[in-house]
Formats: sequence, structure tokens, C-alpha cells
Amino acid sequence: MTLDPDLETMRGLGHRAVDLAVEHLASLREKRVFTPPDAARLHALVDEPLPRKGHGAEDSLERFFRDLLPHATLVNHPRFFAYIPGPGSFFGALGEWLAASTNPFTGTFIGGAVHAQIETQTLHWLRDAVGLPDTFEGMVTSGGSMANLCGLGAAIHGRCRARATVYASIEGHHSLTKAAAILGLTPGHVRLIPSDDQLRMDVRALRAAVAADRAAGLEAVAVLATGGTTSSGSVDPLPEIADFCEAEGLWLHVDCAYGAAMALLPEGRDLLQGWERADSITMDPHKWFYAPFECGCVLTRHVKRLEAAFDADGAYMQDVPHDAVNFYRRGPELTRGGRAMKLWMLLRSAGTDAIASAVRADVEHCHLAHELLRADPRIAIVTPPRMSMFSFAPKAGEETGRQLVARLQQDGHTMLSSTRLHGRFAIRFCVVNHRTTAADIRESVQRVLDTLAAVLPART
Repeated sequence: MTLDPDLETMRGLGHRAVDLAVEHLASLREKRVFTPPDAARLHALVDEPLPRKGHGAEDSLERFFRDLLPHATLVNHPRFFAYIPGPGSFFGALGEWLAASTNPFTGTFIGGAVHAQIETQTLHWLRDAVGLPDTFEGMVTSGGSMANLCGLGAAIHGRCRARATVYASIEGHHSLTKAAAILGLTPGHVRLIPSDDQLRMDVRALRAAVAADRAAGLEAVAVLATGGTTSSGSVDPLPEIADFCEAEGLWLHVDCAYGAAMALLPEGRDLLQGWERADSITMDPHKWFYAPFECGCVLTRHVKRLEAAFDADGAYMQDVPHDAVNFYRRGPELTRGGRAMKLWMLLRSAGTDAIASAVRADVEHCHLAHELLRADPRIAIVTPPRMSMFSFAPKAGEETGRQLVARLQQDGHTMLSSTRLHGRFAIRFCVVNHRTTAADIRESVQRVLDTLAAVLPART
């Protein structure tokens, strides 16, 4: 068997793959959102002898869609409201197909000049769509975790890592502290700042922490703020933090992996006011811009510093033109594919107006779910709708809440997840999917309430 079959075979296999994928997308609403994973069962399901002769592509396609995919968690399902979903889109999938089938190398300009221009243009479109200044440049990353790593890498470049301290809200994403460890900051030099009653970074506590560290002989370097936290959708007080950073000479990195798409809406730009003053920003188009995984990005007003932080060289790279865009200099990876293609195809095919309309619909559906749950006397709202997320809990207590989440996951109709907010158990309801309808919201809320009735202790 050849690795590239003849033209007609390739065409037929391509059509079959598209048919199976489209059938899957068309029937998402009828499928289970989640099947609790059983490691032993899954191992037995995929366990096959090494395929020395191969089973053929058609058999492999059928095997995946018929036998394996039904056991997957469908994060693009219209009733997946757990965590912050990654809904993907068909236009984005086409872009991924273009990248995979043409197989570009985009680490250097000499290897991927066309794709360097495509990625640069795509980032400019994204920057313009959310109203950021044209001084921001960057690159597409695998996701927000890598983007946070790159932003923090630029922030601490040239600083003594044994003395450097950085500051993040206790509600910030875990990848911020992980990035600090990877980059070699002394353990314990990431200060987790308490949050206020709206789950935003407490700026008074931030000021006190910076002052204390400087008094102890440490070097305060960067503040890692958040524009849309993972647990509650809260936005740190960005204008006040930006003022403080400018006055104190601190780098401001804003993690907007979730919240950036809100800037497509006028009211969202007001909500994120101040992020345009950041030194670096994280965005995740594979969240609320509906691009497929993996598609994050880092943008910075100091691209030369970003390049200085990650620059490296070797004799085998002496032909690379260093005055051009070389993405290996903007992050840890040399080998990278055409990551921007999925976003380029999505933006160019659908347009940002369509994406903004989908974002607005998600916000409206979040409010609908909130109103329906708030009306039930057995439910307490823990945090109000922020962006497209809110949280609630059964008034009967945490154990009932845990049973509710577990039962919903067993049921498979609707997927929710839990968190803790100021120490309190809460269930998140996050709507990030252009496929979700008001009917999906009503069905899901009713399933939540019916399941709650089943787990509540019987009255005596």
C-alpha cells in the first residue's frame, strides 16, 4: 500500500471523510454530550495489534466514526456548558484541512514565507476586529497556555530570575504559575493576589505586595491580569491596574483567552477597557471566535523584546533571513505548522459580523439560562452572568451539588462542571457555541431541575 494512493482513490477517500464528518456535525444534537470514561474499557476498545500491513483508509475512517468517536466528550456539542467550550466551526475545519493537506512549515520565513504573511494578516484582522492598536504584533500559538508563556517570557527577559516577582489574581488561570515555573522563576515568586467581592484582582492588595517585595530586595517585574476568568468570567480592574503598572514600571500582561471576543460587541469593549494599554495579551480564537483547536495567540506592543526572549540560532539556520518574520523567534517552537490557516479561513469565509452575532447570541442564551434557574426556589445564584457565564448551586448544599453534577454527567444530555469561588462550591454554566439554541437552553435547564429533584433528600 502506498502512502499517497492514486488520484481517484484520494478523491473518493476525501469525499468519504467529508461525508462522515458532516453527518457527525449534523447529528450532534442527538448525541450524548459526555460518556463517563472507563480507562479499561477504552483500552480494550482501541487495543489492536501493530498494523504492519494496514487496514486501509476506508476501514480506518469507519472504525473511528463508528466505534471510537461515540465514546468521546463532545466539547463542540450545543449542550456542552462545562468549562469554557471549544465549539469549532466548519469553516475553521476547512482551514485545518488546507494546512494539513499542504503541510507547510512556518517556523522560519525561508520555510514558510507565504504562511508568515497569512498569519501576520490574520492577526491584523483579529487585532482590528477587537479594536486593539496597530502596534500589537505576535503569533498564533497552540492555545492560551503557550500564549501566557510567551507573554511572561517577554516580560522577564533580561531580569534576574532569582529575584524577579510577578503578580496574578488568585482567580487567574493555572497556566500563569506554570509558565513562571517553566521560565525559571524562583518557586514562590508568583504572588497570588486576593480577589474582591466581584472576584477581581484586589488592587490595594497588589500595591501592598509589590511594596513588600521591593522592601525585601526583590524585583517586581509583571502583573498578570485577566479579562474573563475561567471560573466566573470576571474582569480585573484593568484601567486601575494599567495606571499602577505605568507608574511603577511593571509589565502588564492581560490573559483574555476567554473574554477577548466580547470586544466584538460595543458593550464588550467597555467591559475590557484598559486592555489596550497592556504590554502583552493572550487570546484564544479556539474558544469564542469558534476556530478549531489548537488556535491561541499572543500579541504584544514590544515584539522585538518577545523575539529577544526566545531567539536562538544554529549553523544549520544561517540561510534564514533575520530581518523577516521568523516565528521560531517569538516562542519556544521551531517546528510549527500552518496554525493560522483555520482562523484565516474562518475570518475570511464567515466575516467578523457573523462571529459577533454568534457571540451576542451566546450572551443572550446565558442570560436565558440564568433567568430560568434563578426562578427555581431550590437554586441559589452564586455569580451573575458575566460575558456568557454564570454559576449557581443547590440551596441544599455542596453534597447535593456534587451529586447533581455527577448525575448530569452520567445522563449525558447536558454537560456542566463545578468550581470554587471564595471557597464556595459552585456549578458553572458557560455558553460558547454558535450551534446552541434557546431550545437547547430550555431543555438543559429542565434536565438540571429534573435531576436536582432526583438527588434532593426526601422530605420527612
